[in-house]
Amino acid sequence: MASSDIILSVQNVRKWFDVRSGIFSFRKAKRYVKAVDDVSFEVPRGGSIAIAGESGCGKTTLARTILRLVNPTSGAAFYEGENIFDMNREELIELRLKLQLIFQNPFEVLDPRHTVVDLVGEGLVIHDLDESDEILYNNVIEALEDVRLIPGEDFATRYTHELSGGQLQRIAIARSLILKPNLIIADEPVSMLDASIRTEVMNLMTDLQREKNLTYIFITHDLAQARYIGDYLIIMYLGRIAEMGPMEDVIQEPQHPYTKALVSNIPIPDPTIQRERIMLPGETPTPIDLPPGCRFQPRCQEYGVHCKPEEPQLHEVGPNHYVACYFPEA
Repeated sequence: MASSDIILSVQNVRKWFDVRSGIFSFRKAKRYVKAVDDVSFEVPRGGSIAIAGESGCGKTTLARTILRLVNPTSGAAFYEGENIFDMNREELIELRLKLQLIFQNPFEVLDPRHTVVDLVGEGLVIHDLDESDEILYNNVIEALEDVRLIPGEDFATRYTHELSGGQLQRIAIARSLILKPNLIIADEPVSMLDASIRTEVMNLMTDLQREKNLTYIFITHDLAQARYIGDYLIIMYLGRIAEMGPMEDVIQEPQHPYTKALVSNIPIPDPTIQRERIMLPGETPTPIDLPPGCRFQPRCQEYGVHCKPEEPQLHEVGPNHYVACYFPEA
């Protein structure tokens, strides 16, 4: 793929957090929570990348690191050829116009003391983008109607307690859209919503992607949601990529034992189809004291003599399909 077709390139990104264990911790060897550990992938312009995995696998920390909401330990993230990790404060402010984040919980993000017009227009005020209050108001109304809150005037003067959960999440999406970004990172944007309206919001997001030529990184723990909205899937486990590839390739022919277990638990709407569910044994290891070699080994039901003591690296098993696992034939 040509470099001009890549909007974001993440290269060997690490985010390790220091573990402090008391006032005499300076005398001990440093320990780290390896929340994100050597992650690399590319996001094509106009594409939709889904990042999935269990809670604690590093999905959200990866998103926050890419956006420089937390500083990386090492690595690089190139947006339109510019390394985000090398940007100064002024350059990061400019980046915020092009790269936005939709948070998981709108109840925590949206200040209940402000009206919808203030909440949605906040980014325009911060970046001093509108010449008058009238222009700002009109832009807010347009953003509200983009997310299907119609007529926008009916919602502009409301407060958060006057809106449903689905409407609040649409407000959160409108806050991102009003700055006209190219890339949106959506961190579990429908997990706080009732099941009956999740599909509505995901349909809205796919419509907006088509209408505004957006690029998505969609973070979720639900592979059914990932499959619905994404065209490329990244599976993370304990801070590393276990498997990644075109969505249908990974779903139909999962290669990593962890991916196989996740796929086996996707609900099937047809009751005549039987599929054996794979239940992983044991607990997820702590990211502080990772097991030697493959970090999935303590829960792996396919562990055998072909596995090596070193941590497996991603290798290609199909077109643009990569797996970090030891196979007998590898």
